[in-house]
Amino acid sequence: MTVAVRAHDVFCLYPTPRGHVAALRGLTLDVAAGERVVVHGPNGSGKTTLLRVLIGEVAPSAGIVEVCGVDLVGAVEADRARLRGRRLGLVDQHYARTLRPEISVLDNVALQLRLAGTGRRTARDRAGAALESLGLSHLAARRPATLSGGEAQRVCVCAAVAHSPSLVLADEPTGELDRASAEEVYDQLAAAVTASGSALLLVTHDARATRVADRIVRIRDGRLSEEWTGSDAESLVVDDRGWVRLPEPLRRGAGVRTRVRAAGAPESIVLSPAPEPASPGLTSAVTKERSEEGRRHLKAPEPARAERAQRSTVARLEAVSVARDGRGILDGAALTVRAGTLTVIRGRSGAGKTTLLRVLCGLERPDAGSVRIAGVELAGLDRSARAALRRRHVCVGGQDTILVESVDVDENLDLVRLARGLPPDATLVEHWVRTLGLAPVRRRPVRVLSGGERQRVAAARVLAAQPGLAVFDEPTSRQDEAHAEIVAAALSAAARSGTAVVAATHDPVLVAVADEVVDLG
Repeated sequence: MTVAVRAHDVFCLYPTPRGHVAALRGLTLDVAAGERVVVHGPNGSGKTTLLRVLIGEVAPSAGIVEVCGVDLVGAVEADRARLRGRRLGLVDQHYARTLRPEISVLDNVALQLRLAGTGRRTARDRAGAALESLGLSHLAARRPATLSGGEAQRVCVCAAVAHSPSLVLADEPTGELDRASAEEVYDQLAAAVTASGSALLLVTHDARATRVADRIVRIRDGRLSEEWTGSDAESLVVDDRGWVRLPEPLRRGAGVRTRVRAAGAPESIVLSPAPEPASPGLTSAVTKERSEEGRRHLKAPEPARAERAQRSTVARLEAVSVARDGRGILDGAALTVRAGTLTVIRGRSGAGKTTLLRVLCGLERPDAGSVRIAGVELAGLDRSARAALRRRHVCVGGQDTILVESVDVDENLDLVRLARGLPPDATLVEHWVRTLGLAPVRRRPVRVLSGGERQRVAAARVLAAQPGLAVFDEPTSRQDEAHAEIVAAALSAAARSGTAVVAATHDPVLVAVADEVVDLG
């Protein structure tokens, strides 16, 4: 096999009640056997759809798609399942979707081999060898819940390559990791695919991923737009159908809006702005405008620390400790959350950020310490009473965006108010839809949205509920740079309006707008 991926002129349309949405629009991409390709692109550009097409989860509407020699356009489900089980290795952004919590690390890696058709004893032997080859044998007897985020993601990489797949597909594998842990995962991934001889297609917003790539490509609007290698200058891509996509910074720098003139010989065409029509209509500047709005929010003056200290306390943790399997996750943690304040919880992967958020919301009981929300001590409440307290005072945006798939963005926001016994508020829904840059996709069912768009819908849903305490776990992990600024601006605006906002994050964009930063570990 000389080609791991052959995707030519691929279109992918999602049906919606208001017509079809094109996620891929004539995309062409080849990946050679053993090649390492990193795919960049803004939210909604088609990256996730491309991965779903390549693993056979979504059928293309048109075009050629061949993966490891299998023609996915004409393949039956048995062929697609065999491809996924034997020829592909998958690394998800959320390691919890890959690792089974009830079995050891060794058995998790062996499970991937069993799914590829390996016998039980041989699978365990090969799993142990794979862990040892990647320097992870000391984790073999551990359960996934006892691992740090970086350790768990490195185990996922091991599981993805243990059966020596022809192609490894990685979807934002470091989105929820701190810088040091992310670099360990990249190094592990590069070493693993090199050892197994696998090709790699890595989708990410993280510019640091390019150091493990043979080639970097960028997708915009469902097409390949730019391509370069570590030693090359960035080049525009002209696809099979003659389309060229000008990147937004290039368009702005050249003064190009909706029309352009081309002059010169074919080998040296020069583009220049053309006169705009009297009514130019809509342009594609939504992201740019939202990014500028975000930057304005980032620079907004904040109340002085002394003034914030006088605000009412919404939640408080005192001397909180949590341990799992004999390992301390939190040890005497303390936190005071005040109204009108954005508090960021920062720390290395595995430091206990998610655990602290779960304890703060009453989703997990601490082994020791006190937790109070709206003046109520949680220790004396049963599960139903804690849920009732959250319904009145707290709304949570977790790492998994659990949305109502069949309805659109606005309806998801309406539903959260209905579920909490709040009256409809079209003005409030409109505000958060626009603040979070969701207006262009608001009438689409969320099942057709990109991962970054879904994450922003989840954030909008939290804020539309108008809770006294809004809690977010890695709210920018799936966002490109421009949209991360939009999310940071929205959380900052919510805090200025009086909500107590708490977010666990590694993102310096969010740290920069925080009123309080709490470092764990």
